[in-house]
Amino acid sequence: MKRTVAVIQARTGSNRLPRKILEPLFDDVSLLAYQCRHLRNIQGVDELVIATTTHPNDDTVERLGQAEGIRVIRGSEHDVLDRFLVVAERTLATTLVRITSDSPFRDPKIIARCVADHHDNLSEYTRPVDKHLPRGLRAEVVETRVLQHLAADPEVTARHREHVTLFIREHYEAFRTHMVRFADTLHYPDYDFSVDTREDLDFVRSVYVQMSERDWPIDAEHICKLISEQVAEQNRLEDIA
Repeated sequence: MKRTVAVIQARTGSNRLPRKILEPLFDDVSLLAYQCRHLRNIQGVDELVIATTTHPNDDTVERLGQAEGIRVIRGSEHDVLDRFLVVAERTLATTLVRITSDSPFRDPKIIARCVADHHDNLSEYTRPVDKHLPRGLRAEVVETRVLQHLAADPEVTARHREHVTLFIREHYEAFRTHMVRFADTLHYPDYDFSVDTREDLDFVRSVYVQMSERDWPIDAEHICKLISEQVAEQNRLEDIA
């Protein structure tokens, strides 16, 4: 039986901005809590889970998941590949969707499109075409058996195990890979909606405010529409100058 599980990999031990996933995006809603609520129902995905670590500092992540009604599975802090395989074993997942917790604006429609294309093309690994979406809005889909193969491969290094899909991205030719194409209106690869620094956090908060003021849904289409408006305004001001 095929089963697709979306996995938010989350831990509080970020080097540049510790506990960033617990920082509020707005009011008292953290980046991680917002993501849980936004991605709770993704077409083609059977379950959304949080994969965190066994480090005591991540007890807060487990409590957050429980409060949001999302299953939390804990595993290795640095061997994220093994953490994903623990998730696959406990959820009986044959296909996994990798989601990082520092990108609050992941779009369930983008993920659903990647999942559908992945299954339609009988792929082993699927992601959007490079430069077709801003960073932080992309999605990766991978077969569990591929991760099991990587875990047993002596060429897979500790760095590969930490970044889960890095080995696949370095060896596309070794896997049945599918790249999903998206409309030209979403082609803003120079924009990044992931949070690594305090400045990034301020940026996504400002985006949330601007989207809310316009009463727009926070999805890839409308985020890119906001970018388009800002680019047009910048060009207008440069022409005047």
